[in-house]
Amino acid sequence: MKISALTFLALLPAFLSACQNETTFNDVSSPPPFSENDRAFANVFKPLDGKWKGQFKIFENQNRQPKREDALKNLRREKFENPNLKLVGTIEVEQEYQSESPYFQRVKITDFYPETDEKVISRGVNKVQGGKMWCVVQKPDETVIHRGTTSKQTIIWQRQEQNPQKIEYFQETVTDSIYDIMGWGCYEGDDLFSMPKYWFLGHYEKMEPPDGKKQ
Repeated sequence: MKISALTFLALLPAFLSACQNETTFNDVSSPPPFSENDRAFANVFKPLDGKWKGQFKIFENQNRQPKREDALKNLRREKFENPNLKLVGTIEVEQEYQSESPYFQRVKITDFYPETDEKVISRGVNKVQGGKMWCVVQKPDETVIHRGTTSKQTIIWQRQEQNPQKIEYFQETVTDSIYDIMGWGCYEGDDLFSMPKYWFLGHYEKMEPPDGKKQ
């Protein structure tokens, strides 16, 4: 169907307005438009509000066996006691979350690498958009986007990208004072028919403000 120049010019203001109001998934500047499908996730990020501090540990699998889907989705802390998992890195982490609405939460992450005495600050958001959960973190060298699901006190974050390959799975469980993360990752050159090369374990505790009350 052809559109005349006059018709196009008449529609142009509305078209530009729609483009300007559209919030892309990687946008962290402002909350996306609300949809009725978002309502099911109201306050899903609320337990994270406050400041957390702890360690994020990275393990390398030294004896990769054939992939087992049940083991990838049913993570337990005992998994990290496997002697084939070698600790290859520890990051000292501070994370601060602040909800601006039941569907939009800002996050600031400070990672300190003891081996290199390097500090990296990232900012992002957890948000509900289009009836789905998203975590968008803007690091100094890349923007990382995970899509989420939830079950009871646990949020599951996943991403699957190609060129370069980046496949990740995280389970985050939050109580009043403890924030635990378990997960794994496969990256460029990793064999996808074997168990993941890298495994992650995080344990954070909620920081107390000066008055001694939990945030």
